[in-house]
Amino acid sequence: MTARRAPNRAQRLIVQARLDRAVEGADLLRTKEDVLGRERQRLLGHATRTEQEWTEHCVRCTEWLQRALLLGGGSELDGLVAARLGGASVTIEWQHAMGVSYPGDVASAVTPATGLNATAALAAAGEAMQEALAAGVVHAAARAALSRLDDELRATRRRRRAIEQRLVPRLERELRQLDLDLDEREREEAARRRLAVRSGQRMSR
Repeated sequence: MTARRAPNRAQRLIVQARLDRAVEGADLLRTKEDVLGRERQRLLGHATRTEQEWTEHCVRCTEWLQRALLLGGGSELDGLVAARLGGASVTIEWQHAMGVSYPGDVASAVTPATGLNATAALAAAGEAMQEALAAGVVHAAARAALSRLDDELRATRRRRRAIEQRLVPRLERELRQLDLDLDEREREEAARRRLAVRSGQRMSR
């Protein structure tokens, strides 16, 4: 069994420094939480708006498809299936907040489909689908950004709580015990010194 080392002032300084760093780290993590929390509120509002816009575009798309069906019957659907769909590309501008990267502004380019000129309703339905696709891309980016921020916010909160609820109390207990041990050691040393002085005085008589 390893003998416990006698407490000393150097040990106390080390534990105090660790405690100070832990408290400072928890404060920094709380600041990060606050910043991420505000950004999350902004992104949540953005995601809510983009979802509403995407839904509106989908409704408009459905309405135009129904009009096309009423005007042209099944032949309109055949035309839609036979249409040559254009390509699409997405450009994402990444944003950064407190070490977190997430999608910011999103631009999408859709090549217009060909072969949708049978009726005005079918052409409008094609345009509505392209607009719905673009709105869906924006909403998907907003949801992805919110998800990334939520993950980082949860991880930051876990780290802060681990420091505040486990590390800091443990270091505080260790520091209190060191103070008690040092105080007891100093009292013992003082008692030995007094005893030595008394012994010296008796021997000198």
